[in-house]
Amino acid sequence: MTAEFSNLTSLMNNMSEFSNHTVRCSLTKTGFQFYYLPIVYIIVFIAGFIGNSLAIWMFVCHMRPWSSISVYMFNLALADFCYVLSLPFLIFYYFNKTDWIFGDVLCRLQRFIFHVNLYGSILFLTCISVHRYSGVVHPLKSLGRLKKKNAVRTVAFVWFIVVVGISPILYYSRTGPKKGLTTCYDTTTEDELPGYFIYSMCMTVFGFCIPFIIILSCYGGIVKALICNDMDNAPLRKKSIYLVIIVLTVFAVSYLPFHVMKNLNMRARLYFQSADMCAFNDRVYASYQVT
Repeated sequence: MTAEFSNLTSLMNNMSEFSNHTVRCSLTKTGFQFYYLPIVYIIVFIAGFIGNSLAIWMFVCHMRPWSSISVYMFNLALADFCYVLSLPFLIFYYFNKTDWIFGDVLCRLQRFIFHVNLYGSILFLTCISVHRYSGVVHPLKSLGRLKKKNAVRTVAFVWFIVVVGISPILYYSRTGPKKGLTTCYDTTTEDELPGYFIYSMCMTVFGFCIPFIIILSCYGGIVKALICNDMDNAPLRKKSIYLVIIVLTVFAVSYLPFHVMKNLNMRARLYFQSADMCAFNDRVYASYQVT
């Protein structure tokens, strides 16, 4: 009797393991990825290459001497330009039905450059907002702190913490076989996903949420100062407030959907793997790709 019970328990465990392996959703890739994404990347590449090349050329050749803002803006353009140069690999990757032919090193490097650009841009925009807040709200107190040499030091520190903070991407991102093709994981493999999810949440908090709160606080302080200031030029004050609102809106639209959908996509891969959730996972993944 004991032997029969043991055999039954073993059989149930095997069935459970088999079920766990078979219910995992397999993402359905459609023409959306193979045609929409590369076309979008081509547009971004052309616009980004021309725009950032002109910006860098203007900063280097026609905007001397630089101010503190110039230092931040130049590095913002430089971060964007580096990412733009990596886009041809992604364009070919999606046109090639997500079959990566450039090797594991270039896969890791491409994902690394993307995230360095992403969080470098966020932090440089944060520096610009703090600089503007100091100049508008505390113009006298900030005279000594807004010098160009301090901006150069800040920029060097930003590059350092971004490169160090993003370096785990070089471990997590990799190539791997998938349905007879070589995929370049934009996050990581299923085995490494739990650790990567924790890392991604930390980067979301420290690389996006906290900078976003700082930017909101800075521009909120600027709006308050403009409203309370007895400026004779009311149209100029109104225009400045509208500009602040536009900047905050563009920032939120540019970065908030990506972080929400990326972490939701990983949570779906970890926890939403029942058969009735597969269609939902496909929609989440498609939305993540759009952002």
